[in-house]
Amino acid sequence: MVFDCDGTLADTEPLADLAWREALAGLGYQATDEDFRAVVGHPYPHTFEYFARRAPLGDPEEFRPRVRTRFQRLLRDRLQLHADAESTLRELAAHRVPLAIASSSTHDHVAHIIERFGLDDLVGVVIGADDVERHKPDPQPYVAAASALGVDPGDCAAVEDTPVGVDAATAAGMFTVAVLRGSFGPDEFAAAHRVVERVTVASVSPAP
Repeated sequence: MVFDCDGTLADTEPLADLAWREALAGLGYQATDEDFRAVVGHPYPHTFEYFARRAPLGDPEEFRPRVRTRFQRLLRDRLQLHADAESTLRELAAHRVPLAIASSSTHDHVAHIIERFGLDDLVGVVIGADDVERHKPDPQPYVAAASALGVDPGDCAAVEDTPVGVDAATAAGMFTVAVLRGSFGPDEFAAAHRVVERVTVASVSPAP
């Protein structure tokens, strides 16, 4: 079983959006909800390139700390997990289901989150953006997660909250569940095998 992290397990996307909004506002650009819909689920280089076409961001590595510092402060003060995904992950672990996380964020970011909430002993594999050469919607993160778990991707289920993540998981050959977190509607998850309002053990099982 492979979970996405940001937006699916951890309620980080509003925090990341706010960090970007603050950093961009300092350069005179007011980011919109549509901007964030365009970049959600993608790693930092993609997001930087998107906003660099709208504001004078300068060098990507020099700009990155402007967002990172704000984001880390918000994570420290406001981070929560989505209760449905956390309880499902814990229940799956109790039934000895092998668990992985495949994320467009860095490995350290995911590792910090699962350690903070006591999930690091339950999640056997973490694949971050810096662990692969190609990122979602490319299937490589999910293929890598399955390989590290020692299973065929076709024998895995995946849980995602963005179309780009669903595309990656389905391209890897996984049974893919899209959970609605408010950013996208059911009609935007045509590639998913199942669309749910909340994550449960039953909802992530390929059986009908």
